[in-house]
Amino acid sequence: MTDVRLPEVRLFGPFRFDVTEQRLFREGQEIKLRPKAFAILRHLTAHPQRLVTQEELIDAVWGKIAMSDSLLRTHVADVRRAIGVSAVETVVGRGYRFLAAVEKEKPEPKPHAAQGAEDVDLRPSPPPLVGRNTEMGILRQALETALGRKRQMVFVTGDPGIGKTTLVDAFLAQVAAAKGALIASGVCIEHLGTAEAYLPVLAALGAVCRDEGNRHFVDRVARHAPTWLAQLPGWVADPELQSLAVRTQGAGQPRMLRELAELLDVISAERPLVLVLEDVQWADASTTDLLAMLGARREPARILVVATCRPAEITGADGMARVIAELRAHKQAIVLNLETWSKATMSDYLAQRFAAGRFPEDLAPCIHRMTGGNPLFAVAVVDDLESREMIRRQASGWELAARVADVANCSPETVRQLMDIQIDRLKSSEQRVLEAASLVGVQFAVGAVAYALQLSADEIDAVCEGLANQKRLLRFVTSEPWPDGSIQSHYSFAHALYRDAALRRVATATKRVWHRRIAEGLEHAYGARAETIATEVAVHYDEAKIVSKAVQYYGLAGERAMRRFGRAEAQAHFVRARTLVSQLPASDESDRAELVVLKHLGSVLIGLQGFDDPLLEQTFTRAAKLARGLGDDRGVLAAVLGLQRWYFLRAELAKVEHLEGELAEVLSRLADPVATAEATVLSASARLHRGQLAAARGPLDEASRTLDAARSDPARAASVPVVGYAAGHMVVLSWLRGAPDEAMARAGRMLALTESAGNPFHLSTALTITALAHSWRREPEKALDLARR
Repeated sequence: MTDVRLPEVRLFGPFRFDVTEQRLFREGQEIKLRPKAFAILRHLTAHPQRLVTQEELIDAVWGKIAMSDSLLRTHVADVRRAIGVSAVETVVGRGYRFLAAVEKEKPEPKPHAAQGAEDVDLRPSPPPLVGRNTEMGILRQALETALGRKRQMVFVTGDPGIGKTTLVDAFLAQVAAAKGALIASGVCIEHLGTAEAYLPVLAALGAVCRDEGNRHFVDRVARHAPTWLAQLPGWVADPELQSLAVRTQGAGQPRMLRELAELLDVISAERPLVLVLEDVQWADASTTDLLAMLGARREPARILVVATCRPAEITGADGMARVIAELRAHKQAIVLNLETWSKATMSDYLAQRFAAGRFPEDLAPCIHRMTGGNPLFAVAVVDDLESREMIRRQASGWELAARVADVANCSPETVRQLMDIQIDRLKSSEQRVLEAASLVGVQFAVGAVAYALQLSADEIDAVCEGLANQKRLLRFVTSEPWPDGSIQSHYSFAHALYRDAALRRVATATKRVWHRRIAEGLEHAYGARAETIATEVAVHYDEAKIVSKAVQYYGLAGERAMRRFGRAEAQAHFVRARTLVSQLPASDESDRAELVVLKHLGSVLIGLQGFDDPLLEQTFTRAAKLARGLGDDRGVLAAVLGLQRWYFLRAELAKVEHLEGELAEVLSRLADPVATAEATVLSASARLHRGQLAAARGPLDEASRTLDAARSDPARAASVPVVGYAAGHMVVLSWLRGAPDEAMARAGRMLALTESAGNPFHLSTALTITALAHSWRREPEKALDLARR
């Protein structure tokens, strides 16, 4: 026996409101409602003739989220346009009341026996998943293996439009969710500039923590991954920030990677975890490193990582290409390469999409020839045929209302051409919204588009919601608050190719105007928190050719990347800022801007490659020249010290001494004992390595005393730049002078000092020097113990 679903239908006045089927009729004529307007009407008709507060209505429609009154009024106005202004009363300052009496229609169940044609559901189904049984089986098996505590990684690869996201979404809904897995999803976004470090992973963590049922995971992040908690704005109370800063002092990328791996293990012990990262061909360098680490990790855990990518958009030299190749070669990852649809799959698609459809046998082969079996192209062609009523619903079912030859003759040659045609058929207002949204990205907030077009966010939201309701060009993602208090709906293009098609339509001059408006609008909306979207703002100003602003925000983006230990991303931001600075008219202001960029760039280059990068010498030399011209003694000091370290570590010791004269002049003007001590250590170390022991001893002793005194002063300790550096050279000097006991005593004090300071780099240096001293004394066990540490 077949179960018969009885519809819930509410009657009021001349209206018939089918809640189950989400349809509204007035005297038999259907009235179209957008999803949020439908949800509002559903809640009001469920509570007729009583006050429904604004808070209650927002909670019923949007969930537990702050919502602007203006956006609520916009959707209530849609309801009133559909059923009449007098049907919904506004209770000023409180809410709304549905005035009409509501009755429930008594259902008339049909017999369970044979059904006639009138019983057939003729509504088109959502685009089905077809032709992917093998791939779905592999994903299912990977999850089963992960549930057995053997972690798995799967790369789903294929050309644009091949159905990677469709397959993964179906797997998550049909398999992973059914197994009770916790699903964390992040998307790598194609940026006009450099991507933000760890962006998709942070988005996935943030989404998990925001869910009401997962708020306890914030405690897990705090305990096991404090460096990641520091990157999640809003999850840390102000009093905890200082404690968090202490806990993360001296952290670096290896620690961030290790912490996340441990956090995922802890989470997976509570619930199986599926981490999904889409479009990793656009992944930032830090996320690429993370995938490599997760793939190589072998400890038992209930973790499945699923990543999608387009192989054609990564080269053999690309970091992601190397990661995939290495993991695959070592059998640490499965690679699923999706193929195009076959003719049989095309037939299955039509059969599943159109219930009771009766089409000519040669229709599916025709569409297959037209599209080459590309699923996105095929779906777009069928969408187009339906919108033009060449495929339409009749009383007996769906049918082709044209000849197959007509279908073949009117088809675009490429999916891009078809997308252009689909956009052309929209209203001009809808076209402009899509075009402006394309400048923001595949995913966008309505507020950013509103800035570009100088319209209200509610107007943009209404257009986007209408397009998303068609489920072709856009889809709704989420609603989130902005720092200015507004609630922003976020939408995404149904596919990156739709965004590309819209972007190609925008004239260059228009792009510059829209980019400028978006950048200025985002600046205003985020205010003091604009640094959190520095990358996005920098790109918009860059595209708008507003160079000074672009330099400013690329600098902020680079600093933000450094705080996340994403040095590769930071380098790209600073290099772009330096390139743009060269376009500014020569002035003190442009020189200061370049000097700031070069200071950061030097630090990043050292962090990435130590002192091996030849660009370092150019960077420090240029920074010194700029600082001299600006009369910036601190800038000169930092640049010249950088040059001295560069020469010292390359054993060009004479060049170190050559710079001492300029340093002496600068230090005499600064009158800074700590800076003087730091410079003295470098000069004396050069003499030490040239064998001038007597000349090195006095200055090193004096510098050590100055630095020790500064560290003992709580007010000055934080400003001491080098912990144990001078002490290390004193250990070597004592040994070379023939005083081994003195050398070991100095080594002991140095080690105790660096252990208390907590800086891992300085501690590793102290351990190395102390281990060497023990090896000189022929104490291999002690040296080995320190080497292990």
